Parts: sequence; C-alpha cells; structure tokens
Amino acid sequence: MEFGIELRNVGPDVTPERLRAVAQGAEALGFHALWLSDHVVIPTAFTSRYPYARPGAFQVAQTENFYEVLSTLGWIAGLTTRIRLGTSVLVVPQRNPVLTAKQLATLDALPGGRLIVGVGVGWFREEFEALGASTFERRGAATDDYLRVFKAIWADETSSYDGSFYRLPPVRAFPKPVQRPHPPLWVGGTGPACWRRVAALGDGWHAIRPQRAALEEGCDAVRAEAELRDLIGDEASVAAQVRAYAALGVRHLGLDLGYGPFEEALPTLERF
Repeated sequence: MEFGIELRNVGPDVTPERLRAVAQGAEALGFHALWLSDHVVIPTAFTSRYPYARPGAFQVAQTENFYEVLSTLGWIAGLTTRIRLGTSVLVVPQRNPVLTAKQLATLDALPGGRLIVGVGVGWFREEFEALGASTFERRGAATDDYLRVFKAIWADETSSYDGSFYRLPPVRAFPKPVQRPHPPLWVGGTGPACWRRVAALGDGWHAIRPQRAALEEGCDAVRAEAELRDLIGDEASVAAQVRAYAALGVRHLGLDLGYGPFEEALPTLERF
C-alpha cells in the first residue's frame, strides 16, 4: 500500500518554511504523495454547506492564507525530487478547462511526471459566482465535459472538442504531460454519479475521510464492505487498521493532518 498526506495549504501557521519542511520531510520518510486542496476565494457571506463536516460549516477564517493549489504544487515540485504531487481536489467546473489542462500538463512535464489530478464538482455556489462560473447548477455534467477537454488537450497534437459546456476549435497546446496517455485522474465525491464518473472518465476514486457511509457503499469496487474510521489508538491498533484497509484492496491511503498546530505535522509523520 502507498501512503500520502493531505498537506494543509491553509491557515495562519502555514508558512513557506513549514510547508517546505513538511514536504521534504514526507519525501525523506518515504511517503508516496502530497495532496493539497483547492479554493480560490472565500466569500464573506454564504449559505452553501460544506459536505465533509458536521454540521456543514466550512472552518476557514476569511483572513487566513489559502495558497493556490497549482502554484503551490509547482513550488513544492522544485523542493522535492520523487514524491507525487496531487490535488485534493481540483474544483474542475469553476475553472477554464483549456487553461487548466495547460497548467496541469506543465505541472506534470516540468517535474518529470509526478502529478496525480484529483478532481471534483465543487459545492461552494458563492465561490463559483465570484469566479464568474455559471456551471454550478449542472456542475456534474460540466465536469464531465471539462475532463474530456483535458484529455483532448493532453492526447492530441491538434486538439478540438464540441460539447454541451465547451466548444474548442482546433488548437495546438504543448507540452504534453510526461505520463501517457495522461496523469492519473482520481474522481472525488460520493454516490452513483461520482462512481459513474470514475468508471467513464477516471482512473481511481478519491474518497474523502468523513465519507464513512460512502466508502462502505463504494466498496463494491473492491468486493468488500467497510466503514471508514479515523486512524486512532496506539501503534499496534493503527497498524491493524492499515492492514484491514489493505485487505480490502485499498492501494493508496491518505493521512489528513487536520487543523492542529502545523508545527506538529512532521513529528506526526515520523511517528506514523
């Protein structure tokens, strides 16, 4: 099994120095991937409910730094040599798909093919509106269209696309990703629409930690039933939980470092 970490790119204690230390420390410890989250702006007033917390509150102060995911991954790529670089997850339908495909191809090409593209449909209506994206009401269908644009840009010498949400006349876009035919696409979310997207357009399911019922239902893909739990307890207990996930067929387990003091992140990884 491979292990990744959710490297927090938001918070008052997340400094460039600490990001560098945790990224390089995780690589030295043998972790497989670093995952960063994606928000561009935090509207000052909103009613959207964050789907991965109870009771749905989005626990980010509006004055905290929230480092942009692709820029930060590019910076981390220059500080590391081996560890994979992942988005957890990129909110696809609020971004221009051609520009995003170009950014992702570059982010795969320059570090030598280390990118994993976690993608999602988004949940934050007010952020969509702030970015001028009109796709929120049909964001699932728009995501499917945009992922097909990504693949056209990445695969074809001359790329074109004619879909419901985007029309691309014949263009050329280089570089292409190092990973062929494209970087792995891991689809975030839950439910039948998400799993159809995984099967049709993705290379894996990017399950988010609080989705206990969703993992249990989604385990049809690994011919088992399970409940997602936090890895808590002493060393023997945590090791047993990891072995249980491996027995289910889980191939990559991401560790969420949470919102505790960021200076504790690297010691936590060392203990793991």
